[in-house]
Amino acid sequence: MTVTVNHDHLAHRLISEGTRAHREALAALAAAVRDIAPGAAAALTDWDGSEVARLRAYAVAREAVRTEAQARLDQIRVAAHERGGFVLTA
Repeated sequence: MTVTVNHDHLAHRLISEGTRAHREALAALAAAVRDIAPGAAAALTDWDGSEVARLRAYAVAREAVRTEAQARLDQIRVAAHERGGFVLTA
């Protein structure tokens, strides 16, 4: 999964500006999490739904991205350890 959405301050902008102002970012996030959080993906782009539902879906989708990224990092660390190497993280 590749997510090109910059999450820095997006949550704040969603709250202050509304989800409709960030349709493209939410669509990209929905596409990225469709396989791992299909309900959240659907709610992110449900423009007939409520603003609160989209904000909640954002929180679920963002956590799904974090969980997936952590799982991948853990896999990389295990593979590196098995090869006698290490993973340098900043």
